[in-house]
Amino acid sequence: MVKPGKGPSPSPAGSTALALIRALRPRQWIKNVLVFLPFLFAVDLAWSPGDLTTLREPLVRLLLMGVSFCALSASVYLLNDLQDREADRNHPSKRFRPLASGQVGTSLAVGALTVLATAGLAISTFIDPLMGGIGALYLALNLGYSLGLKRVVIVDVLLVASGYVIRTVAGALVIGVVPSPWLYTTTGAAALFIVLGKRFAEVRLAADSTGNQRPVLLQYPAAFVGQLLNISAATALVSYSLYTIEAANLPANNAMLLTIPLVAFGLFRFLYLVHTNADAEYPELLIARDLPMVISIVVWLATAGIILVIDGLA
Repeated sequence: MVKPGKGPSPSPAGSTALALIRALRPRQWIKNVLVFLPFLFAVDLAWSPGDLTTLREPLVRLLLMGVSFCALSASVYLLNDLQDREADRNHPSKRFRPLASGQVGTSLAVGALTVLATAGLAISTFIDPLMGGIGALYLALNLGYSLGLKRVVIVDVLLVASGYVIRTVAGALVIGVVPSPWLYTTTGAAALFIVLGKRFAEVRLAADSTGNQRPVLLQYPAAFVGQLLNISAATALVSYSLYTIEAANLPANNAMLLTIPLVAFGLFRFLYLVHTNADAEYPELLIARDLPMVISIVVWLATAGIILVIDGLA
């Protein structure tokens, strides 16, 4: 329990089990859908639209890898909350997190993160030893982040963005596809854009309390983060545009160019939201609650899927 004066009293709503589930941040698990992204662009490489029996094996492997990342990322969230619980108590919304508020004790959190990390590594290793190595790399990077690298300016955002890239690369390798260099570039640039958007919003919304909430924010002047955000947006758009032209497995008629306006709209819309929306500190909520953003993503996926399937059937 949190002592009086040290933070908010534990909320009476919900049991310890429900509080633990909240501490695992299941809404953040949407990031793990990235492991399925290479599948969409692997038409005639990992599966054939003309033979639906080819779908079963890659989808099963991707599903298992997604479950593995859910367990691994949940253990990381628990570790971060353990490390940050004192600082979180100074944040207007994070002070209600289960560990910061005292709803979940330290021993329970440590036990849960140990079980989740072990289970995640076991599942990924069961799929393939290489996948086990990727899972271990993901945990190692996040351990370094939690134990001190999150206080190093620029390094912190690079480490967070690397988690997105690792998921995407794992999704390609687990279905036997050699990732295109453009996959790394596009995913990395887009990940940096999202992470820097979160940092920009944190600096904008924290005002004079940045040091109490997250010490590294003191090293991020708003103008500096804004410049990095703009650079990453431009890089993401250019790299995706080149990906649609240069990637070897995409349609030779350059039909994927039709998806560029949708990607541009998504990037610009996100940029607008991080400047204006109160939920900008939480990208997953920012995207999920914005109808134009959701529509652009759905239409992009549908358009890309139709183009690739038609090309695969040709």
